[in-house]
Amino acid sequence: MNNNHTPLKIVFLDRGGIPPRIKIPSPKASCEWINYEHTTQAQAAERSMGADILVVNKANVTARLLDACPSIKHVCVTATGYNVVDTQACSDRGIGVSNVPSYAATTVSEHVIGSALLLQRQILRYKHSVANGEWQRSNNFCLFGAPFQDLSGATIGLVGLGEIGLAVAEKAHALGMSVLFNSRSTKSHAFAQQVSLNELLAQSDVVSIHCDYNPSTEHLIGGTEIALMRDQSILINTARGGIADEQAVVTALNQGKLAGIAFDVLKHEPPANNKGLLSVAHLPNALITPHIAWASEQAMHYLVNTVANNIDAFVAGQPINLVNHPK
Repeated sequence: MNNNHTPLKIVFLDRGGIPPRIKIPSPKASCEWINYEHTTQAQAAERSMGADILVVNKANVTARLLDACPSIKHVCVTATGYNVVDTQACSDRGIGVSNVPSYAATTVSEHVIGSALLLQRQILRYKHSVANGEWQRSNNFCLFGAPFQDLSGATIGLVGLGEIGLAVAEKAHALGMSVLFNSRSTKSHAFAQQVSLNELLAQSDVVSIHCDYNPSTEHLIGGTEIALMRDQSILINTARGGIADEQAVVTALNQGKLAGIAFDVLKHEPPANNKGLLSVAHLPNALITPHIAWASEQAMHYLVNTVANNIDAFVAGQPINLVNHPK
């Protein structure tokens, strides 16, 4: 790609999406690498001017931005999802878009199973009872409080069965859970049964969301769907905020319909206030985490190494992990 000896200009519009301790390996080619912690849409064009390669996490890459910055030859997304990039506009302009596939299956699936264990076994409630001195005031060697259940023998329903959903299915099966899943395409697995969404909701003790976020899945799990769920079931979302109707989830939790929730994603990130799901974040049966299910040290190192490899491959004229078809 870079046949002269002019250093490449690489601009990372939102480096703040990866912690500073995780270093991105330097490309093999000579380059000028510029990092911005965060970039608004109004700042994007000015900051991208003259860039050969644009690196983004959540910053939007639009046709308007590409027209304003004709030097851009490649867009590198530091994630698996690439909905922030107008891939058609990139393809029309001969710009390849690369992503980082297959880095989050282990870390997100462990987060899901860990959350299910915490909620199903009421671990946080009992932790708080010790911190509050209830056990110390008891006459018994153990403190009986909220009843809890085993995961073994329970049923988990997976809304979506991509790579992450399948990793959750494997771990759940290993723990002795029955596995149901709902998917847009027909799939076959030895230990997982494909059912309709309504059947999944009605038959699952734990429901975990693993589908894409798009107009057809916005509020896929709303009040009507939650009403179909088993009483005292658990709802987990590590996919994208907005797939579940947050207010409907809060209502169901407060009314006791849901035994617990674990949400690692919100519709607005970072949240602007303590409303919505954050209004119940203090409850021991509500695990609200700040979009970190993907961010184990191992996963982040794999991610940045893949980003570096994507850049090197593009510069060498043999791009990898492309998600579009540049003309």
